[in-house]
Amino acid sequence: MAYDGELFKRFRQGHPPILRFFYFERPTLTLGRLEARRIDLSRLPFPYEIRPTGGRAVLHGEGDLCYSLVASTGDARVGGELLESYRKISEILAAALQGLGREVLLSAEKHPGQEAGHCFSSPSFAELTLRGQKVAGGAQAREGNVFLQQGVLLLSVAPDWGKLFPDGHSAPMIGLNDDPTQTPLGRMDLEGAIMGAFEATGINFEKTEAAV
Repeated sequence: MAYDGELFKRFRQGHPPILRFFYFERPTLTLGRLEARRIDLSRLPFPYEIRPTGGRAVLHGEGDLCYSLVASTGDARVGGELLESYRKISEILAAALQGLGREVLLSAEKHPGQEAGHCFSSPSFAELTLRGQKVAGGAQAREGNVFLQQGVLLLSVAPDWGKLFPDGHSAPMIGLNDDPTQTPLGRMDLEGAIMGAFEATGINFEKTEAAV
C-alpha cells in the first residue's frame, strides 16, 4: 500500500500509466484511509494495512490478486471524471476476464449496503459482477491531474470472510474459480490477460520487477 502511495506521489502528468500486480502471502486486512479513522485498529484480528485510496475493508489472502493503476486524469484511455475513469478501467478488466471464459458484467448502479460492511457487501457503480455477485472491488484517490486506483479480483472466497464479518456468509460475492465446471485460473492467468487488455487500448507498459 505504501509503495502505491509513493508511485502516486511521484507520477507526473504526461508519463505513461503504471500498472502493478501484487498479493498478500498471509491473511491481511486493508482499510480505506477514511475507514481506518473510524474503527479501533487495536482490535483487528489480522495484520492490516491502510490504503491511500478509499473504500471499506478487504480481507486478502491466497484467493485474490491485487492491482494498482497510476495515470493522468487526462489520459483518454483510462482517465476522465471519477466515475468515467472507474467505468473505463472496469471495462478493460471485464474484457480481460471475458477472454478467460468468465462472463463478468458491470453493475449499472450502486446498490444499498451497510456502512459497517466490507468492500463486497454490495456492488457499486461499474463494478464487476459474475452471475449477479461481486467478483472485484476498487477505489480511487486523486491529486491534481493524477489518480491512483487500487483494486482486488477474487479467485475464491476465503472462509475467514464469513468469520470476520457478520454478513460474510450472505454477502453477494463470488470467486472466479467458484464454478467447479470451469478450468481454474491462476494469478499469472489474470496478470497476462489484464496486461493484454490494457495494451489493446494502446497503452504500452515497460515491464519491470519491483522489490517491496
